[in-house]
Amino acid sequence: MLLKPVFLFVGGAAVLSYLVGRTGTATIGEYLNNLGIALVIPLFLVGVQHCLRAFAWRFPVRAMDLPLKYLDLWRARLGAEALGYLSFTGAIGAQTSKVLLLCKGISARAGAATVAVDAAASGIAGVLFVGTALLTCQPILGLPSLFAAIGGVFLGIGAGAWLLAGIWASQRRHHVELPDMTEEPTLKLEAARDSMRLIRVGLVRLHGIPFAMMIIIHFAGHLALAAATWSILPMLGINGNSILGLWFETGAKLGNTLGVLVPARLGVFEAGLAASANILDLNPAAGIAIGLVRRVIDMLWVAVGLSLTTLWPINLSGTSHASSK
Repeated sequence: MLLKPVFLFVGGAAVLSYLVGRTGTATIGEYLNNLGIALVIPLFLVGVQHCLRAFAWRFPVRAMDLPLKYLDLWRARLGAEALGYLSFTGAIGAQTSKVLLLCKGISARAGAATVAVDAAASGIAGVLFVGTALLTCQPILGLPSLFAAIGGVFLGIGAGAWLLAGIWASQRRHHVELPDMTEEPTLKLEAARDSMRLIRVGLVRLHGIPFAMMIIIHFAGHLALAAATWSILPMLGINGNSILGLWFETGAKLGNTLGVLVPARLGVFEAGLAASANILDLNPAAGIAIGLVRRVIDMLWVAVGLSLTTLWPINLSGTSHASSK
């Protein structure tokens, strides 16, 4: 079980080493020379993204009548991101850690259901963001029409997934009652069944405007990351249209998607940014420099997440609620 993530981590490190060696450490260093106090701007914008996504997570939590406050979700999100970032489990471990960090207040089945519903909305928002970004960047940056076609495909996939989720939920409008969670399941199959029933209830209760709001909030989180990337460009001496932030963020997301199983997206994140720079006939070292700055910012938020979950543990065991039994 451990060998696969270790292998992926080593592979990601090898990719990053190759990129740095190919572009040259001196060239990358030239881009990083001008970093200063302005780094607080992207740091703040990445924090805004975390706040928005924690707020979106609150929708399925409230739909399932769980006794969790926004601050608890925000701390759990930051702590889970930190654990997923530093461990060999990657994005999957981050999602699992959200459930584990809340297990003292709610059942693992209920926690997993809220995470699954939130992940569905986040996935749809991410696909829609990439599609919109490609369609927006193609004419402004003078890219080949192929990019607009790819953007249209992404928009179609995102809109189709959203539509199918809505149709599925509308056909099950009678499934709005929470299942009996007073007894702990004795078999893993029973626990999985209960989680699926809770996911169904959450999607049905969020059908329509609430689920749309979740997608919009996650989409806004992606825009906050694009703004963070754009604010980094002047510090690196990269001048150009403000649309560049959207373009580089799109490349980062595509790289992250392809390397979703790689711990901390090491190497694939920087590769996506380097490819984005290369397509615009910029030095790939510029993309790697952007990736390194973003990684430093992420590490700062990882430190915040670890501090919140170790010095201020999330303990909801005193809360009495039927669904948390």
